[in-house]
Amino acid sequence: METIIQAFTGGFDSAPVYSDIAEKLVVSVNNNNAQTVIIGWNPDVSYADAISKLHDLKKDVYLWLPVFSEYGKEAVTALDFSGEKHTQAITAADDDFTFACPHNPVNIKLAASYYDKHFRGYRFDGVFLDKIRFSSFGNGFRSGIGCFCRECLEFYDSEGIDTGTLKELLESKSKEFLAPNTLRGMRYAFENSLIDSFFKARAKLITESVKKVIVMFRERELKIGLDVFAPPFSYWVGQDIDALACIADFIKPMIYRVTDAPAGMPFEQKRMTEELAINGCNIGGVLETLWDTDDLTSGGCFENQLRLLEKMPCRIYSGLEVNKSEICNTDAAYVENTIKAIKESGIAGCVLSWNVLAENCLSLGNCSGGVLQCSQWLQTAHKF
Repeated sequence: METIIQAFTGGFDSAPVYSDIAEKLVVSVNNNNAQTVIIGWNPDVSYADAISKLHDLKKDVYLWLPVFSEYGKEAVTALDFSGEKHTQAITAADDDFTFACPHNPVNIKLAASYYDKHFRGYRFDGVFLDKIRFSSFGNGFRSGIGCFCRECLEFYDSEGIDTGTLKELLESKSKEFLAPNTLRGMRYAFENSLIDSFFKARAKLITESVKKVIVMFRERELKIGLDVFAPPFSYWVGQDIDALACIADFIKPMIYRVTDAPAGMPFEQKRMTEELAINGCNIGGVLETLWDTDDLTSGGCFENQLRLLEKMPCRIYSGLEVNKSEICNTDAAYVENTIKAIKESGIAGCVLSWNVLAENCLSLGNCSGGVLQCSQWLQTAHKF
């Protein structure tokens, strides 16, 4: 099993939080037997020393970059089916979850523009592209349905979607048509043909936009990693993992089973269920039935997801929470059990998420019986 570590240095506009990141990353790489490091995206941090030392250890270093969020007024805002701007997710997490239109050419170019402005002078081996999606229901029902700006409406029209009828349908009191009736791999199907076609079009839009972003970074001779939602929720935000796996070097599904924050499975399921229920669709139990489980966050459902993911054409590294906090109830037993399942699967490994620089981070220790034992916190295991 391969291990990737992920380190968050702060957002575009925040003050740098950590000093001596090179030493801390080297210690974390060694403690966790990591092969690759993902780090970003504060532009005021100096990454040169860290990259140099990690390259000396023969480790690849990927720059962590958001794509359709975090760019503030520079981005063209996504609009809901009423023409209103998408709302922010209500969360205790420390980054921005307000999403821009993923189809607008201005937004598609933002990540590469920021790379050229702030990071091109560093010797990164690749980029790890985050927030490549529509808003989720964590941003509210109307935002969670997708973007309906002029560019997106034109795309839907080109895909044969009757957007006028679609809007009328979405304004109706009962919306039980939003409950899927079939799971085909990691894609949901809907009995209502218009809704089914609409979700296919949303996924195609995201894939095509991400492909355009990837082309810009391939031209800069960078490898590509992608951050996606866990399979039970990825299609809802326009992420077709099967299609995205054909254009990336690796994918990290955020199968965050104990995280109550955006992208965390408990958070996304709760907000989806609530938002759909108050807008005329009772989806309670529907996804569990389709995934043949009583609990989408269970170990059994996790193993089912791994069986689907191991068929993908690129390397898959499951996201694994190692930062214990008020929004993440991880612990040693959870980490050990998750790693055991990953080791027994056919995927490449895991990404220790989402910040190995933080003091609340579990550290992987010695191997025992084929299972990595997780026993100490960074603040006690790492003496910087």
